Amino acid sequence: MLNYIKAELWKALHHRITWGMTIFLVLCTALFGFLMSSATYAELVGGVSVTMLTGMLVVPLLVQVMDGNKRATLKNEISFGLSRGRIYGGKLLAGLLLGMALCIILVAGLLVICFPLLPHDNLEQELVSLGVLAFCLMGALPIWCGMLALCHAMAVAFPGTAVWMTAYYLVFFVGQPILAALSSLFTGGRISPLLQAILMPYTLLMPPYLSGWLTWKYQLWCWGIGLGWGIVSTAVGALWFSRQDIR
Repeated sequence: MLNYIKAELWKALHHRITWGMTIFLVLCTALFGFLMSSATYAELVGGVSVTMLTGMLVVPLLVQVMDGNKRATLKNEISFGLSRGRIYGGKLLAGLLLGMALCIILVAGLLVICFPLLPHDNLEQELVSLGVLAFCLMGALPIWCGMLALCHAMAVAFPGTAVWMTAYYLVFFVGQPILAALSSLFTGGRISPLLQAILMPYTLLMPPYLSGWLTWKYQLWCWGIGLGWGIVSTAVGALWFSRQDIR
């Protein structure tokens, strides 16, 4: 499995989408840093804390790097003797590692580069802001992993990239809010916050949650919901892939 993951990461690092996505995100990060050039370092760190939703938007691109040419290589990998479980799990783990590495590069790079450039007015406030950022990242990680597992399963199930990518963005950012609104009709016009978070996990990464509810209960919700989406998606995707006709 480890060798397969290394091979997938090697292919990803030689993929044009990987470098195009990385350059685009680096430019966006540089623009963010430029817009915060008049702020203090503590304010910059606080601003990074409310950008966790970006990971939800980038996840499909990471999956495309791993699964974009699957039809051209799967037949050879299977004929070579690799099990379908190893192939499915290896691509998933490689995508997770690539995503975490990209996150570390962007966040750590921004914080390190801006550290000597921005004023440091209050050391205590900076430490608090860094603690909040770490807390937000800890809550966002399982949500990102769950969505990557979902996209990986969708990439396996649907033959066309445009199909599953469109389905991901429409279902999560259009369809699920409508579903949540409809469900409120049966609950007296109010939807349960937990049900809303399950149907729309990205809401846990938005500023209203981050500014008013940074507690260990929040972490429990993030990890429970993120791992729930990840486990279910992986089980369904692996089962589908095991029965898929590879030609």
